[in-house]
Amino acid sequence: ILAINWRCIKNPEMGGAEIHFQEIFKRIVAKGHSVTLTSHKFDGAPETENIDGIDIIRIGNKYLFDQQFKKFYLSQLKNQNFDLVVDDISKIPLKTPKYINKPIIGILHHIHGNSLYKEVPFPIAYYVARKEKQIPKYYNETPIFTVSNSTKSELVKLGFDESKTGILYNAIDQDLFDNIKVEKSDTPLISYVGRIKNYKNIDQIIHAVSILIQTIPDLKFLIGGKGDNLENLKKKVSDLNLNKNIEFIGYLSEEKKAEILGKSWLFVTMAEKEGWGITVIEANAM
Repeated sequence: ILAINWRCIKNPEMGGAEIHFQEIFKRIVAKGHSVTLTSHKFDGAPETENIDGIDIIRIGNKYLFDQQFKKFYLSQLKNQNFDLVVDDISKIPLKTPKYINKPIIGILHHIHGNSLYKEVPFPIAYYVARKEKQIPKYYNETPIFTVSNSTKSELVKLGFDESKTGILYNAIDQDLFDNIKVEKSDTPLISYVGRIKNYKNIDQIIHAVSILIQTIPDLKFLIGGKGDNLENLKKKVSDLNLNKNIEFIGYLSEEKKAEILGKSWLFVTMAEKEGWGITVIEANAM
């Protein structure tokens, strides 16, 4: 199996899509199949690596990966004996059915749409949004699995044939969450865990906390994760004089994340766009 995803599980910008991929394909490897993943390079990462039995090849960069992968496939991978190609469609479609003459399936987490305009400059957002709308054109004969009914509906609205869609739901490590035993905190505790991105709208939760503490002065809000909007949020917390009520706790291990979710009275997510957030399932499990 040849799989393509812009990011691998070790990429500093990895998120739910990469976890979803890794958990599925490490199980496929465990059943005796061979899986090769091609993703883009990032600082400090080797060009090749094996993680959970998955052979990872890193090429190019995050800005031109769609073009770089096509060249790499045609020069290095085309003549290899892959039985199946899995295209994890994200942002700019790779258009693999146009140059790969093998069985292909797609995986799609969400259509970014207008949320792009919160993350990148207008010209880039406009370009990527236009490319997303062309998914039906490039993948019209390719089965595509989404992670939720909402993403499936968005894909069909773009003009994709509904009969060629299926749903491959996100999931969690149930054993991990079953083994974490914690009590709810004594005082009101709200939490958010995930990537710290502008489109996640964490600033709105911070604003809500500034109102809530007027009647619930001992309310605590924990923000776990990392991302490029972190410093902006820290400044907002400081400007609103909320440092006693809001704490940034950084990147969390799976065990620590489960513990925080278990102690929380409420888990809040305000993302403008999600295919289906894995942390919602994890919070419900605790």
